[in-house]
Amino acid sequence: SKYDHCLWELLLRHRAGELTCDIPVIISNHEDLRPVAETFDIPYLVFPMNQETPKSDQEQKQMELLGERNIDLLVLARYMQVLSPTFCNSFHNRIINIHHSFLPAFMGGMPYHRAHERGVKLIGATAHYATMDLDQGPIVEQDIMRVSHRDDVRDLIRKGRTLEKNVLVSAVKAHLEDRIIVHRNKCIVFAE
Repeated sequence: SKYDHCLWELLLRHRAGELTCDIPVIISNHEDLRPVAETFDIPYLVFPMNQETPKSDQEQKQMELLGERNIDLLVLARYMQVLSPTFCNSFHNRIINIHHSFLPAFMGGMPYHRAHERGVKLIGATAHYATMDLDQGPIVEQDIMRVSHRDDVRDLIRKGRTLEKNVLVSAVKAHLEDRIIVHRNKCIVFAE
């Protein structure tokens, strides 16, 4: 991702002791957030997704690396790539994605722009387990915020980013604390 708010939040909450886990590596398809990883002394590996490097080859390398390091949970902190079915199935119910809308509304890209066009009164964020069906995995956590006609797209994005980082942390925390049961395409999430 080139968006840093979710990554910063996860790393700060981890440093504060709110997320009891190890974060052995950060993987990206861009160099942009390397300074964030360096701030926390976490290795930062880049697997570019471009015409010269087929996505399937990069995913295979990523899966090998994750297997070698015995990674239990993958957190997509605004990773804006669609994962292949093979990748999703290799980490079934172990990939948490943050989507910048209150699913099932506004799936896919640019949800704040579409929400603004529709004149919504609430915006939201959804953390879900990633599946091969884009933005349709079992929902772990959601939150909403009221907006009005006075808010432009920039306001929706700013307000939404606050929701995104808090919803993602809550979902990761619930997973780490083993408070989630996935039944079919639903999550039962137990309170702390």
